[in-house]
Amino acid sequence: MDTGTNPWIRCFHPKPRAAHTLVCFPHAGGSASYYHGLSAALDPDVEMLVIQYPGRENRLFEKPVDAVGALADAVADALTARLGEDRRPVLFGHSMGAVVAFETGRRLERTGVAAPRHLVVSACSAPSDGPGSVRLVDEQPDADVLARIMGLGGTAHGVGEDAELLTLVLPAIRADLAALESYRAADGAAVHCPVTVLVADGDPEVRPERAGLWGRHAASGEPEVHVFEGDHFYLRERPGRFLDLLQETARTSHAESSHG
Repeated sequence: MDTGTNPWIRCFHPKPRAAHTLVCFPHAGGSASYYHGLSAALDPDVEMLVIQYPGRENRLFEKPVDAVGALADAVADALTARLGEDRRPVLFGHSMGAVVAFETGRRLERTGVAAPRHLVVSACSAPSDGPGSVRLVDEQPDADVLARIMGLGGTAHGVGEDAELLTLVLPAIRADLAALESYRAADGAAVHCPVTVLVADGDPEVRPERAGLWGRHAASGEPEVHVFEGDHFYLRERPGRFLDLLQETARTSHAESSHG
C-alpha cells in the first residue's frame, strides 16, 4: 500500500503505470478503508486514490474538520501536489463525500491543476438542496448521533458495542454531521466537467426524483442519472453495473502521463 507523504490521500493498490485516476471521498462517519474492496476490484488501468479525513484510522488522533469548505480546501491542495498539471482525475463521492468532491472539484478547476474530467456523485442531495447553517448535531446526545450514522448502514455495528472505540470515533462522526448540516451551496455554484448522479430506489435520504437537481451545479449540461436497487449504501456489495459504470467513467480521464 502506498501511504505517500500526505495524510489526506491513501492508495491501497498502487498502479504507477495506470492510465486513469479515480479519487474517492468517504461518507459521513466513514474512512478510507471503506473503499479497500472497491480498489481491489478495479482493472489494472484504473488507480484509486482515497481521501482520508482527519479523526479516523491512521489520522485518529488529529482534530476532525467540521466544515465542507475546509475539507475541500485541504483535499484540493493534497491532490494538486499529488497529481500535478498533467493528470486529471475522475472524482467519486458517496453521501457526504459527494459534496466534498464537488467543492474540491470547484477548487481544482479554479487553479487549473488536476482539474477533474468528471464528477460522479452518489446518494447525495444537490448542493443547493441542503438545510444549511443548522447544526442540530451539536445538541444531540452521543446515542442519537451514533444511531443516525448506523441507521444508514455505513458504520460497523461493532463500533456501538465498544465503549472505548466509540469515544475515539464520535468526534469525527459529530464533525462530519456538523459539516453536512451547515453546508449549502449557492444555486450558481457549479463544476464545468460532466456530472453523473447515482441514486438507489430504496434510499430514505435521497429520492431518485430529486437527483436531477444536481443539474443546477453542472455547467456542462444536465447530468446523467442512474438508479440502482438498494438503500443508502447500495454500493456495499459492489454491484457489477456500478463497478462497470465507475470504471468506464474513470477511463474518460484520458490521462496523458502517469505518476509514480
